[in-house]
Amino acid sequence: MKRLILALVVAAGVAMLASTARAQCSGTDFNSVRDSILAACPCTGNHGQYVSCLTRAVRDAVRNNQLDVRCKGKVVRCGARSTCGHKSGFVTCSQCVPGTCNTDTSLCDDGVTTCTDSTQCPQVVNHCSTKSTADHCTALGGVVGSGSCCNATCTPQ
Repeated sequence: MKRLILALVVAAGVAMLASTARAQCSGTDFNSVRDSILAACPCTGNHGQYVSCLTRAVRDAVRNNQLDVRCKGKVVRCGARSTCGHKSGFVTCSQCVPGTCNTDTSLCDDGVTTCTDSTQCPQVVNHCSTKSTADHCTALGGVVGSGSCCNATCTPQ
């Protein structure tokens, strides 16, 4: 019984830490640091070189206390899902789903739009990836974008 209680306490603690890590890896400060890291690497050469540069820049940002260590993966994944270093014609492709209204806060998923029900909410990005052509993205029902999936939207660019 004591082992079961201990296991439940440990599981609750891990869930709380995971929740805290997600909360720290968003917002204006995080986006600013993320964008400066992405800008530090040249968007030329090949995609692998770009992602390697990001990995080094993220490591430096963590070492210099500019980025929480738990946010490293989010920044690297963000750059990995970008058109940097890919051949000409590559695009980001957002798969969008209808937004929902949080009736407790009267805000849509985007955190900005006020609502009383979900019909008032804009679509939100469910998934974003890169595609070799805009036609490939639209054939999949996606919304074409450029740059990185970090700033993906459901509005065509």
